[in-house]
Amino acid sequence: MIQRQRPLLSRGLQQQRGITLVELMIAGVLALVISYFAMSIMMTSSQTASRSNGQAQAQESGRFVLSWLHTEARRAGYNSNISADRVQPFASACAAGSAMPPAVGGNCSFNSDDAANSDRLALQRTYSTSSGNARDGQDCTGVDLSTNAALTNDETVLTDVYWVVRDNGNDGDAYDDVLRCVTYDDSGVIVAPAQTIASGVEGLQILYAEGSSSDNRAITRYVRASDISDMSNVSAVRISVLTRSWAENASGEEQRSYVLLDAAPYTFTDGVARQIMTTTVALANF
Repeated sequence: MIQRQRPLLSRGLQQQRGITLVELMIAGVLALVISYFAMSIMMTSSQTASRSNGQAQAQESGRFVLSWLHTEARRAGYNSNISADRVQPFASACAAGSAMPPAVGGNCSFNSDDAANSDRLALQRTYSTSSGNARDGQDCTGVDLSTNAALTNDETVLTDVYWVVRDNGNDGDAYDDVLRCVTYDDSGVIVAPAQTIASGVEGLQILYAEGSSSDNRAITRYVRASDISDMSNVSAVRISVLTRSWAENASGEEQRSYVLLDAAPYTFTDGVARQIMTTTVALANF
């Protein structure tokens, strides 16, 4: 009997039996390794972006707050009557038991050296609607005061008080860590409701440059409000703020301390990005 030889193509197809179990396992391991490195790169990129955003938020809040306070501090001591002496640029230091703004009688300069509280900046100026500058007839937040009958043009001394309200809760956001402001008349009564200037502010510290007299610009020292012998001799002010990011995912959780001027360190154990910014303002009305 003559046997017919099978075609080579048919024998080749029979020999191809697919991948083995070992090959399948190797392919699975390689896929897992590639997936791991891809996820690791994505997580690292996300964390880096979160840290960058957190730092940017803290820096932007700090720049805005310092710009605002720098502009306002230069108006301290302003008197719309150019033939008269300037008014005392900053309110006197708070006495023990003084009211907390925006309560009546809170128009004073407060000093705190502990991290649980912050200083209060109390700028004084003359109310005026005839100076040609609309800002002179407004409160610290820009509210028009011309309809307030209790204010006397070119005579009433206004006090703009800035202070920090902290949120000591654990909600992990910065919406309740705010810088607030309210304006008082010379009798210690507010002339308009207090308002928030900026969020994400955790600390405010202030030092004052005191000269030997009200007409001597030579700065001999920077001191806290409670150590000033005469606020009329102040010719410059140094302001430092501590700002934060909006959420706690910006940095790894570890203990960090921040020192603002003469205050005790502000210490935190969380993942919040923070920024210290400081400026020195020479008073224009000196």
